[in-house]
Amino acid sequence: MNSAKIRLSGEEQLQVLNADWILTKNRILREIDLFLGELQLNQQDLLDQSGKKLPEAVGAIPPKISRGENYQGLPYRVLDYPRYYQPPGIFAVRTMFWWGHFFSVSLQLSGTWKAGSQESVIRHYRQLAKWGFFACTGGDPWQQDPGSGHYQLIREPGAPAFEKIIREQPFIKLVATHELAGWEQLPGLLLEDFKRMMETAGYAP
Repeated sequence: MNSAKIRLSGEEQLQVLNADWILTKNRILREIDLFLGELQLNQQDLLDQSGKKLPEAVGAIPPKISRGENYQGLPYRVLDYPRYYQPPGIFAVRTMFWWGHFFSVSLQLSGTWKAGSQESVIRHYRQLAKWGFFACTGGDPWQQDPGSGHYQLIREPGAPAFEKIIREQPFIKLVATHELAGWEQLPGLLLEDFKRMMETAGYAP
């Protein structure tokens, strides 16, 4: 019988002996959790102040923060608010932190919710293009990375092609991203993206 072996590089062996980087990572993720919790409260306040209510079925589902360690090998945190993932379709705004990559805010609609919002989305083409948002065009709305080949910048295909995508795909998925820098500005930027997503869907002024 061959004996089992652990094969580590010299750098990997040094990392195994160093607990500080794991403890630092854990502290950062706890801060992200707190940040997303505060952001959700600000999102809810924004909707309350707008005077436009979410559909009753959507608003009845509480927000959720999901935690994971392995989205393409890296830790992540996800805030879903609002979130509705059941018949007659999906209505979700997702704020995501992906270690080493970005914060993102996405709008995903399908079924009844897509049908009710697609005209508003199409009318917002110029704003979406100006804001630098992406649209999922690759057929897989569960891909979270705009750099995966499943997305295009909305301004690139032009208004007629964008309208065709929105009408013909069985879902709508729009994404805005921000680099993991300028932490002081991120709360405002992410809240503004949330407002823009809700406005695009027809649920904010």
